Amino acid sequence: MKKLSTLSAVVFYMMMNAQYCTPAFQYGADSNMITHVSFGTINNTSSSQSESAQVYEDFTLMSTDLQAGNSYQISVKGPSSTFPSDVVVFIDFNRNGNFDDAGESFNIGRLGAANPFNAMTITGTILVPAHAGSGTTRMRVLKNTNTAAYSDPNAANSINTACDTGLRAGQTEDYTVNIAGSNVVFPSPYCGAENVTTLTVSEITKVEFVGISRESHIDGNSDVIENFTGTVFNVNRGSSYPITITGGTQGQTTVSAYAYIDLNHNNVFDSNEVFNLGYLDNSDPIPGRQSGVTSGTINIPADALLGQTRFRIVKAYESSSWMGTLQNLPCPSGWFIGQVEDYTLNVKAANLATSEVTKKSSAKVYPNPTSGSLTVKTEAGLEKYEIYNLAGQKLTEGTSDVINMESLTSGTYLIKIYTRDKKSMTEKIIKK
Repeated sequence: MKKLSTLSAVVFYMMMNAQYCTPAFQYGADSNMITHVSFGTINNTSSSQSESAQVYEDFTLMSTDLQAGNSYQISVKGPSSTFPSDVVVFIDFNRNGNFDDAGESFNIGRLGAANPFNAMTITGTILVPAHAGSGTTRMRVLKNTNTAAYSDPNAANSINTACDTGLRAGQTEDYTVNIAGSNVVFPSPYCGAENVTTLTVSEITKVEFVGISRESHIDGNSDVIENFTGTVFNVNRGSSYPITITGGTQGQTTVSAYAYIDLNHNNVFDSNEVFNLGYLDNSDPIPGRQSGVTSGTINIPADALLGQTRFRIVKAYESSSWMGTLQNLPCPSGWFIGQVEDYTLNVKAANLATSEVTKKSSAKVYPNPTSGSLTVKTEAGLEKYEIYNLAGQKLTEGTSDVINMESLTSGTYLIKIYTRDKKSMTEKIIKK
């Protein structure tokens, strides 16, 4: 177990306690405490005596070193009385004083019912993002009993945020982690050109998106995957954006452009994270000149995780001929004629100040804030609704225009409304 120096520990303790909230439990920590946490060099056993267990324990003088881009195993032990308990770990990777950002929470699992003498242990994995900044920050281990899981093993997690005020019974323990800069090599943790067997670089020369125009070389000597992750495109959930791709086509007529966005931050480009931007014109690349051009639209889902993620543009010659089947793939392989450019996409919460929510097809949501039920009214009629927390996790959905909010803890949520005229809109709602 690593400890901070006395001076730095005092300064850090004062700073962190000035920033971070404390969750609240209805029934305290009695027989539902955390009794052991093992993570890196942290190996901490805490009280299993009901009369001395506090709902919040400050162990921020204990720390461990982490490397950005690496994964680490964490084990948590504790009794759970009559009902199973959920365990979630939060790490403030961007050091902004909260655990609300995408990629800062880890569902470790569910502890079975047990008394303090035969308490169980669960083990999970913490992935430190490759883009996590260097420095010292807070880690929170949060445990809460889940009454619904008593009869339903598939019940939803009972912990929505690191600052829940409607928790039932459990405990919170805070620790410190020291993050060192990433030792991964671009484009890691995403796939590169390792599976390309035959290569002809045919460059992308310009990307125009959300008011930014990014030009690059067109001389045939560029890398097959270019690192432009320093260019950040800002977008909002639930909004659509035009994008234009310019590049050479080597005289071919079936050169496609696709965008691949890791919207769920799982370090791969899934099948539902693909955007077909069309085919470029038939043209030969000329140095310093525009060549083939295509334009498309990128729709940011209402449930996209907030924060920065990888945004990949692939321009590729597609063919089924003597060369075999050539495709536009997020991870180029085989015979590849084209180029890949990687950027950063920063997804923000839905922009509810835009005209989108005041159009004829917009919805009225009331009362807002609410402590009980919520009513949704649309001129076209409600087809369905979906409610998300600010981390992008879908919590519930339905088709009724009266929504019972009593099961949700106090806080801010997003509701996506689908109308019968095939339109959708997103509103911010507050549960008191």
